Amino acid sequence: MTYSIKKSLSYHEQVYKSLKEMIFKEVFQPGERIYETKIAREFEISRSPVREAIRALEQEGLLVTDEKSRVTVYEPTLKDVEDIYECRKALESLAASLAARHARDEDIKKLSENLKQSREVIRNLKDNQKGSKEMLHLNTEFHQIIRRSTNNKRLQKQINDLQSLTYFYRKLNMEGEQRCQRIVKEHEEIFELIKNRDEEKALLLMKEHINNDLQHLKIVITNHQ
Repeated sequence: MTYSIKKSLSYHEQVYKSLKEMIFKEVFQPGERIYETKIAREFEISRSPVREAIRALEQEGLLVTDEKSRVTVYEPTLKDVEDIYECRKALESLAASLAARHARDEDIKKLSENLKQSREVIRNLKDNQKGSKEMLHLNTEFHQIIRRSTNNKRLQKQINDLQSLTYFYRKLNMEGEQRCQRIVKEHEEIFELIKNRDEEKALLLMKEHINNDLQHLKIVITNHQ
């Protein structure tokens, strides 16, 4: 494996982005130990920016340091997914309600285009891995558009704080026959409520949508163990 560093960006930011991508792509497996010295050697830089990158990834929850200062890749557990998705249900259901109140025509158009692209991916789905990758991006984007439509910066920040682990779990959430189709169908129903300015039903349906994800994830994680 080869690495390259661009001089125009800070080293720690580049290491941070590279390590984050490697975690999401499972170059580093859940539970795998991360060695600061080894990464510094492979990137051909000092340990200081690596240490900063690791600290940032710890704050996002993607790396974990134990009592002996050993750093490992975050490993999903049933308890953790339940805790995270309970937070998501509360925060993102409120976001859907506020989006139904505040979304501009431009936001509605973006959601509509996202769903159009999602349906196109599903129609042409032949390679499960490729389809899942594209759907992962569109799934994430759908929720981001809603979040940005809330006109509530405090709420957006709280949802953003869960973003890395949410993305981590969304990858697992794509597993399963007809899973992408089910997700898009629920997104379409949420979209219609937001477009029709139905705040109460948008809140309830988003809560149900997140709960459906949670129940599916619990099955996937159990099967992986």
